[in-house]
Amino acid sequence: MFMIFTFIYTALIFLTSFFIHTTISSGGTGFSAYFILIFFTVSLILSLLYAWIIVSRNRKVWATLKCIGYTNGDINMLISGIILFTMIVGFIIVVEVLFHYTAIFEYAQSATLLPGLPSILIGLLPVVVTFVIFLLVQVLAIVVANRKIFKVRPIIALKKPGE
Repeated sequence: MFMIFTFIYTALIFLTSFFIHTTISSGGTGFSAYFILIFFTVSLILSLLYAWIIVSRNRKVWATLKCIGYTNGDINMLISGIILFTMIVGFIIVVEVLFHYTAIFEYAQSATLLPGLPSILIGLLPVVVTFVIFLLVQVLAIVVANRKIFKVRPIIALKKPGE
């Protein structure tokens, strides 16, 4: 599940950054602003889905942790860490790919192998704006997950399977 959502976040972060860069470059004209809105909506839905999956799939684990003395705050920290770690890994992958793209195309231009291609695919400002947007979306997902954690009762861990 971690790998799948990391890949999805990586793609969404890259595409959102790219279309923010395109919107800034074109002066706000064209369809790129619509794509930003689409990717923002998709990231919101997927973040909420990821938080819901984490809580509901591990309901028995959270109940067991409550039985052995973990508080709701402790479990909320675990879930927050899982959600934020997934998003940050996706962000680091995007930044790494952009660094390598820039290095390869700068070298190719200095060696006059590929003249005329842009050496910077996405600027720093769109990547930072995308990071802030995704961070806010993840905070919303964490709030939803935390509300669901309060509903998990420790008695779930004590039930036999199939009851």
